[in-house]
Amino acid sequence: EHFNPVAQRQLDWNESHLGQRLGAALQLPELDEQVQQVLEAGGLAQPIEDLQIEANGETRLLSYTLTPVSHSAGERIIGAVMVLRDVTEQRAFERVRSEFVLRASHELRTPVTGMHMAFALLQEHLGFLGPRQTDLLRTVDEEMRRLVKLINDLLNFSRYQNGVQKIELVPADVEEVLIETHQRMDAQIREQEVDFRIELQDSLPPVPMDRLQIERVLDNLIGNALRHSEKGGEILLQAWRQGERVIISVKDNGEGIPYSQQARVFDPFVQIGRKKGGAGLGLALCKEIVQLHGGHIGVHSKPEHGAQFYIALPL
Repeated sequence: EHFNPVAQRQLDWNESHLGQRLGAALQLPELDEQVQQVLEAGGLAQPIEDLQIEANGETRLLSYTLTPVSHSAGERIIGAVMVLRDVTEQRAFERVRSEFVLRASHELRTPVTGMHMAFALLQEHLGFLGPRQTDLLRTVDEEMRRLVKLINDLLNFSRYQNGVQKIELVPADVEEVLIETHQRMDAQIREQEVDFRIELQDSLPPVPMDRLQIERVLDNLIGNALRHSEKGGEILLQAWRQGERVIISVKDNGEGIPYSQQARVFDPFVQIGRKKGGAGLGLALCKEIVQLHGGHIGVHSKPEHGAQFYIALPL
């Protein structure tokens, strides 16, 4: 019905486009389905990708949102507004950055892994050392382990962002996955002296997943919960069905997440809370893995009253 001058320039439109369906005007039929979803349900069920358009002799990338417009006298939806943003240069920068991180982390991993192996061999052949020397060697070993983990996290994150990492979906028993996750993390749980419980809804259906990748997500979420919990705290691992999805949740009663940080909790290189650790890539990697499964990851938290991270996987 209407477009403003900025949209006209971005899309290279003229008056003849007025009155057309959005899908026809942009030559993208799937947009008509999205508009229908917004008009009927008030929102979109799936995340949307950038639009690639040809305008003014150039190929441009546009991100967009579709928002319902309600009648002032009630909840009845009477229309929708589409807001576009030109992200061509931003996406080009992100692609260059991702490629650089992928190449740099790949090149760094080989020499750092070699150094760590050589250091381990050196430790085996060293004779008696005093307490000070022993502490120094332990520090070097711990810092090398951290460096190897950081490089591996960077490499894995870059693979997901660049579309290099693929997943293979196989139906999996959720109860079995959660019990094995508990067994893997049992030593850390005992060390932290945390009360760890599993709660499962009866008769959960098998969920299509790349089991190794989802296990990585759960290990990361439980590891975070342990790091931000006090000794004697509680962690609850839950799973239940919600429509055509299965929700898996990790809930703790630790320090929680400040409201000011909750919007950025899944951004790369962001560290949350008072207890720092790692490079801030764990939750960003979890988000990439869950989204590759067609799922969603989110968090509910109240500062000083714990946090609940959940993943929703489609059936």
